[in-house]
Amino acid sequence: MWGRRRQGGARGRTLVDRIVTSFRSLRALMVIAALLVSVVITTAVYLATETVFTQAVQRSAVQNARVLADGTFNAMYQIMRQGWTREQLNEFLDSLNQRADPGAVISVYRGEPVNALFGSLAQPPPDGTARAAFETRRTHVETDAQLVRYDRPLVAGDECLQCHVNAEAGDVLGVLSIRQPIGPMIDQAHDQLLDRLLVIVPAPLLAALLVAGFLSWRLGRSLRRLNRSVEQVNRVEDLAHLRFAGASTGFSEFDDVLAHVDVLTDKVRDVAIDRNLLEFEIGLMEHFVITSDVVRDWRRYVRDLLEEINRQFTVHGVFTAFSIADRPVGVDVFWQGRADEVVAARIDREVSRRVGECFGGGARDVTPRQHVGHDGELLTDAGRLDLHTKTLSMDLPPMQGMVGLIVPMGEARVTVKRLVIESILSTLINVVGSVRAIEKHTEDLEYFATRDPLTRLYNQRMFWSLLEYEIGRARRHDYRFGLMVIDLDDFKRVNDRYGHGFGDDYLRRVADLLQNGVRDGDIVARYGGDEFVAILPDADDRTVEQVGERLLARVQEATIAAPDGESLQLSLSIGLAVGPAEVGPAASGQALFSLADQAMYRAKVAGKNRLAVADREEVMTVEPSNEAGQDEVASLTPEAVSVVYQPIRQADGTVVGAEVFARARVGERVIPAAAFVRVLGRGQMIDVVDRRVVGMVLGDPAMAEFDGRLFVNIAPTSLLESRFIDFLIESIAHSPLRPDQVVVEISESPLAGDIGALARPVADLRAAGVRTAIDHAGSGRETFTYLRRFEFDYLKIEADWLCDRKVSRRDRAFIDGLLTIAETLGVTVVAHNVETDAQVELVRGLSIELMQGYRFARESQKPPVALLPASESR
Repeated sequence: MWGRRRQGGARGRTLVDRIVTSFRSLRALMVIAALLVSVVITTAVYLATETVFTQAVQRSAVQNARVLADGTFNAMYQIMRQGWTREQLNEFLDSLNQRADPGAVISVYRGEPVNALFGSLAQPPPDGTARAAFETRRTHVETDAQLVRYDRPLVAGDECLQCHVNAEAGDVLGVLSIRQPIGPMIDQAHDQLLDRLLVIVPAPLLAALLVAGFLSWRLGRSLRRLNRSVEQVNRVEDLAHLRFAGASTGFSEFDDVLAHVDVLTDKVRDVAIDRNLLEFEIGLMEHFVITSDVVRDWRRYVRDLLEEINRQFTVHGVFTAFSIADRPVGVDVFWQGRADEVVAARIDREVSRRVGECFGGGARDVTPRQHVGHDGELLTDAGRLDLHTKTLSMDLPPMQGMVGLIVPMGEARVTVKRLVIESILSTLINVVGSVRAIEKHTEDLEYFATRDPLTRLYNQRMFWSLLEYEIGRARRHDYRFGLMVIDLDDFKRVNDRYGHGFGDDYLRRVADLLQNGVRDGDIVARYGGDEFVAILPDADDRTVEQVGERLLARVQEATIAAPDGESLQLSLSIGLAVGPAEVGPAASGQALFSLADQAMYRAKVAGKNRLAVADREEVMTVEPSNEAGQDEVASLTPEAVSVVYQPIRQADGTVVGAEVFARARVGERVIPAAAFVRVLGRGQMIDVVDRRVVGMVLGDPAMAEFDGRLFVNIAPTSLLESRFIDFLIESIAHSPLRPDQVVVEISESPLAGDIGALARPVADLRAAGVRTAIDHAGSGRETFTYLRRFEFDYLKIEADWLCDRKVSRRDRAFIDGLLTIAETLGVTVVAHNVETDAQVELVRGLSIELMQGYRFARESQKPPVALLPASESR
């Protein structure tokens, strides 16, 4: 049963599909439309004719009833004037029915006045239509498809009152009712109309079929021509043969359509791409992948790409021209086949001309490098060749490039081929340009792996490699060489005053002076910051000193113009050491560097802008190196941090306190806080380090013997942590020290722009009795704001800034103003980093009593235990 249902459903769907398909055919649609139009018109004519005829019959029946009613009434009126009996009335009515139209029935209904005067007749009572005539005293007409009903009231006049004495004028004496059947007449007319229509209907149907057939034949002829033309189109070029201009289908509308088809084919031919060309484009994009092989040999890549292009598209050759940074322009011409000398010369001239227009006139003299192929015909006619180019310009790295295709003349006139040429050029210039940029970037990486990016001198890493190599080479060849450690004096002041931008220019000028001041073959490197080193191969003691003196003399003659117009005098402190014999047969470059570094320090202590030679008998008291790698610093933990102390003395040498410095040990080296605090700050460990420092210092039993001021530098981020302030105050309460013995140093520059954040911690510290100090006062621009907003007990100022006689009048005014404000507010000034006797005298001249620095003592692992006079000597 279900199978039969499915079969029936399938047949139903097939029939529906056929019907839908027939409506999709223009020919079938025209025939069906003609049939439907004929049927609709015939039906409409029949219905309209039937309606008109029915209405006409009804109107005629109503008219006949009206005439019959008028005649009957007039006859009755005449008889009643003569007087009549009931028998005469009955006979009159019978005669009326006999004389009426076939099927018509005439009835007279007597009114109440007549019945009351003459008595009632044996007849049916009046129906609703008759009663309506009695009540309204108006004629009532009703029609339908079978019957016409006409009811007319008999209204009493003045003459009627002679006999109908009980009536008044206007009373209805009776109703004359006429029933006229019209159904048979209408049915007969409908049958006759239908018979005639059946004879007439085939005529318009046949006419419609003939018109549809004619239109179908005309359309079929045009469509067959269109189909034959379309079947011949297999490539984009075949669209040129698909033309209908001048063709006539017999219909102006279809002729317009075919004319637009010609326009459409022209547009399609301009924008369409053959499948083979599209596949070629896709394959070309696959070559855009830049691999290590492409970077290693991009010229082979271009030759392979040229062969791939010629499988689908004729290209006789490719040229590339690129200029990277300050390198000269390199031009390469790759030929698919061979070209005779005339053709090659002509292409060379054209390439040089275009490259010169792109890169500047100097590039016109560049001779292209020819790469001759092995496949393809020998090109002997230069006039048959055309050149298409595309350019490229980049800022990083600075690069200009041009690529070109050598193609047959007129090849680019075809829109599709012109697009293919543009695509090939884009691929070439992107790939070759990217490869050349990668080459330049790789070379830069190799260069800056050994060079300092700012000064272009060798960097610290390369310096150590060259130093160890020079030590080994000197031992093998039994010669001596010099090592020079150079420190740029007062660079911090230049950087703080004029900014880092000018500071970088300043370092570059110094690097140029150093590079030009040493001998040819000597190696100059930037060790870091404002410190430089130089290796002088094959040089004895006298030669090394001569080079150093010549370098100092050249530097003293040089000045650098500052942004404010002032001429800055350069100053260098140079330490010299000669190796390798001075440090023994098993010594390393690190030991030799330490000797030169100690000599440089002596030159700086002696007054700067001078040189000193390492003392061969000196016992090294410093660590081999205070530098640590970033990886080693980043791996530090707070547990590796320890503390050292540096005394703070009065001008007469009396110790009045000490400052705490953090140190960390990396392997065998001890590094200062400046080298690791910033790294720990990135990892948000500085708060932990400050807690460890406070805990170690205040928990040290030796503090029981300490009777001075203890200066502790706390990181700003720790001060802004309220729990740290509570920890600090609680630690002081449990230590042997009184709160007024602890001085918390706050750096001036790190909190610039966030001074308001210090209000709460400073207030808490002072409420607890802890003293406060501004560290590095004057290094930034917030010292005066600090002093105006908060109460401080101490002001620590760099001795270099206080004592530099070369500072401008503006700087001197600030120094004097700062000292005056400190004196007025009762703030004690401490000069720190005092290193020379001259600085001691200058500081005393400024009425500053407290000092600290290497002039008095280095750092110690134990705090000063008593206030004792100290000797003036180191």
